[in-house]
Amino acid sequence: MPEEMLLNTDPEPDLSKGFTSLFNGKDLSGWTPKGGTCKFTVQDGILVGQVVPGSNSTYLSTERDDFDDFIFTCDMKWEESCNSGVMFRAQSKPGKNETETVFGPQAEMEGFSQDRHWSGGIYGQSCGGYFYPLWLKEHQAARAATKEDIWNRVTISAQGNVVKTWINGVPAAHWIDDGSYPKGFFGLQVHKGAKGTVLWKNLRVKELANKPAASPKTSASKRPNVLFILADDLGWSDTTLFGTTKLYQTPNIERLAKRGMTFTRAYSSSPLCSPTRASVLTGLSPARHGITSPTCHLPKVVLEPKVPTTGPPNKFSTIPESVSRLDTKYYTLAEMFQDNGYATGHFGKWHLGPEPYSPLEHGFDIDVPHHPGPGPAGSYVAPWKFKDFDHDPMIPDEHLEDRMAKEAVRFLEQHTNEPFFLNYWMFSVHAPFDAKKELIEEYRDRVDPKDPQRCPTYAAMIESMDDAIGTLLDTLDRLGIADETIIVFASDNGGNMYNEVDGTTATSNAPLRGGKATMYEGGVRGPAIVVQPGVVEPGSRSDAIIQSIDFYPTLLEMLSIDAQPDQRFDGVSIVPALQEKPLQRDAIFTYFPHDPPVPNWMPPSVSVHQADWKLIRIFHGGPNASHRYKLFNLNNDLGERTNLAAKHPDRVQQMDKLIEQHLVETKAVRPLANKNFVPAKYNAAAEGKGNLKGSANQKKPPKNQARQNPVAGWLPGGTCELSLSNGKLRVNSTGGDPHLSSSLPEVVKASTMTFTVEMRSKSSGRGQVFWKEVGQPYSAERSQGFDVIHDGNVHTYSIQLSPQGPVQGVRIDPSNGAGQIEIQNMRLLDGNGVPIHEWNFADAGR
Repeated sequence: MPEEMLLNTDPEPDLSKGFTSLFNGKDLSGWTPKGGTCKFTVQDGILVGQVVPGSNSTYLSTERDDFDDFIFTCDMKWEESCNSGVMFRAQSKPGKNETETVFGPQAEMEGFSQDRHWSGGIYGQSCGGYFYPLWLKEHQAARAATKEDIWNRVTISAQGNVVKTWINGVPAAHWIDDGSYPKGFFGLQVHKGAKGTVLWKNLRVKELANKPAASPKTSASKRPNVLFILADDLGWSDTTLFGTTKLYQTPNIERLAKRGMTFTRAYSSSPLCSPTRASVLTGLSPARHGITSPTCHLPKVVLEPKVPTTGPPNKFSTIPESVSRLDTKYYTLAEMFQDNGYATGHFGKWHLGPEPYSPLEHGFDIDVPHHPGPGPAGSYVAPWKFKDFDHDPMIPDEHLEDRMAKEAVRFLEQHTNEPFFLNYWMFSVHAPFDAKKELIEEYRDRVDPKDPQRCPTYAAMIESMDDAIGTLLDTLDRLGIADETIIVFASDNGGNMYNEVDGTTATSNAPLRGGKATMYEGGVRGPAIVVQPGVVEPGSRSDAIIQSIDFYPTLLEMLSIDAQPDQRFDGVSIVPALQEKPLQRDAIFTYFPHDPPVPNWMPPSVSVHQADWKLIRIFHGGPNASHRYKLFNLNNDLGERTNLAAKHPDRVQQMDKLIEQHLVETKAVRPLANKNFVPAKYNAAAEGKGNLKGSANQKKPPKNQARQNPVAGWLPGGTCELSLSNGKLRVNSTGGDPHLSSSLPEVVKASTMTFTVEMRSKSSGRGQVFWKEVGQPYSAERSQGFDVIHDGNVHTYSIQLSPQGPVQGVRIDPSNGAGQIEIQNMRLLDGNGVPIHEWNFADAGR
């Protein structure tokens, strides 16, 4: 936090004595490239780094990897501007495509295409972002020290946990490491991009002896932390865990698997998301809690399932109405953690109901972005359409999963010294189907048209999902709490095979049949990993059958916490399986009384898995309204192509008794035989046949959501466009959520402030002013509303703000109706009425 930042006031160290050269001026002896394929050469005694378009960031690294305490210095210059830096105490790990990922602290050296000038700050490369940005007013001299057309001297001092930097002799950063990076190698970065050339010379180091070594961070004895990662629509074949994909890359999921146990037969409680999510939080079957369809974002509140007695004549069974909210009567997993002294945070998708059924009413201390919808609001790549959760204006194309990972990292950092439950329910890889453009193009070149997985957009979405998992793992390692953190990773249902994306299905679950919204294996089987350091064998695998309803009772046993006296679960603890012992359970059940018309759809049904056998009961789908059955031996027929029901009637009868017992015990509201059914109107040949839905990545965004550039320092968002006219900032609003935001040139410490605005309006509705605190999104709790006079005359409004933390930006929603607004002047004043910053548009654009 800015108020906690230390200032480097030391003079630059003496660079005249005791230094050893790291570069011989002739060749790259003693250095080796890591990461991408950018080029490094030696020309006239100068080390030259050259961007190679399409390459990942590349680091020319010292072959020595044990530099601990030192003073390092070098000279840098740009021939073509690009982002760069000097890694120190750096480390590496296996990356994608047989490359190495470099991570650790870096003295950031930005090219001159950016206007923030944070060269000399400390960046956590691939491990959390900026550790020490140069954003305070006290850093003004450091920001001005780097020059474009000269050799710039970079000096780094690392002694124990204390790191300081200087740029051309001007003090810059003063960062305290937490002990995560006691030693490592030096690396010269050439950032990925379209072009850029960086030059280095005079690379020297002075190693320091008899200095205190950095020590790992330790925490007081406490119950293990829990990180629960739930991917959205991630199929069984969407990761590299099972050898079923050639296109997708998931090195961080592989990295997670090496820390714990991978389950080859993990099942979601439903082939759709909301039912599974409710089951994770309650340990109960959808048949019991009644959420059987993902309707929790719709306005209608249904707390008890209902079943009609009749239906259309072409359906032989009726379809129950699903519960549409997770009732607060349930004692959720989060409430259990909260009652046992854990800090609880929910990040990402919810889809179990808005207030009063949001995460905040179900045991979570915080909820980001506090969105009740079925997926990302609008898109993954900014700008988004979340209510009061804007993208970082410094990152115009910010990816939602990158941002969510940053928000989760902040939670981890805030609760390092106390037990926490971080519920990271990813938006990825649910629709809408969009991704980072450069990744889409990268995968487009790799697609094999004969491979059923051939969607470059989806492959790019998988990579961003995997990157977010890597960010969380890096943070646990950096904070020194990985060994005291239980991690659960799973998916809410199978991969999406009904949306058309890039001219094909989003993904393929082959060799499994079907996908999301179907009762076949492709709809309910997914990846799952459980990590418990010191208990679960790293890199182990299990063929035990587990399900979403098992995680709640499992975590209770892992943490030695008792359930409530009257609490019951439909799931079981899988701790025996985690200890590589037999898991004592008879069967698992999937209740899905719906029939969405996707490929491989099935009429309303319920299934049971028992050992290698799977039986599906189709309600009232047989002669005279009797049930119809599909029986598969998954050991011999993983693709569920051969129905063995007629061949094994005794097994059908035995397994159907288990289904009936489950439905009775859970008091399930079941489909009824439809009294209006006309057999001649039912097309049996159409069963299982479905059409692909149009691609979400082919939609044309509405005009008011088109990406716009800042105007006079203000970034338009929501339902408005900005322009300058006659010295005024003009806001053209189509109504709903027009807003504009601006970053302050320097972070301002928390205190009472007043925001004034002179404007004329021909719109309607109230206005609202938000302030952005460091590390927090724009949010309604950090805002103040005000009444606006919409008579077309100029009025001045003064709105008092009461920030609790350092402020780095403001946003104004000048109305909520359609119409035109002209703003003449805006000012931010401190508690004494002294201007902090002023926006005057009279000279803007000239």
